[in-house]
Amino acid sequence: MKTLFKVGAVLTLAAGTLGFAAHAADAESAWAAGENNGKTFLYAADASGPSLTLNCSDTMGIQAVVYLNGNGMDDLTLSSNSRLGTRNIELDSDTTDPKDGDWAYIRSAKTLISTKSWQGKRIFNAAVTGSPVTLDIARVGSYTITPPAVNDEFKTFVSDCDAI
Repeated sequence: MKTLFKVGAVLTLAAGTLGFAAHAADAESAWAAGENNGKTFLYAADASGPSLTLNCSDTMGIQAVVYLNGNGMDDLTLSSNSRLGTRNIELDSDTTDPKDGDWAYIRSAKTLISTKSWQGKRIFNAAVTGSPVTLDIARVGSYTITPPAVNDEFKTFVSDCDAI
């Protein structure tokens, strides 16, 4: 059975990622930190994809948003008719054993949003150690996130995020 959600669910899940004025080219190969509605976020771009946002979430700790096509937050166009589905994703990195779970998926925007606290934490920890993360996405394919090196923006995110 295919699960679909209205756009409002993604806004609740990733309120800190939609509507920012950052662009993929602005953060090429480096972490960029920012704030929206009092919530801290980190953004790392890869023009060929995937790009990544890490949000500081009171309920989830670290929440990950993955833009598979390399687009960024300002390229994410949603309408009231946009729907969310779910995709089972197996996460694997050099420092952890593979683990799978469901993520929210906006097919029209090729964007994934973590729905469990361990998902964002696993990507965050890989970023700290500089390990690439492989996402094996059901019915979509395999993608690898190669996080940029930890920089001052990353350190600011860590110090400003009470959820870490």
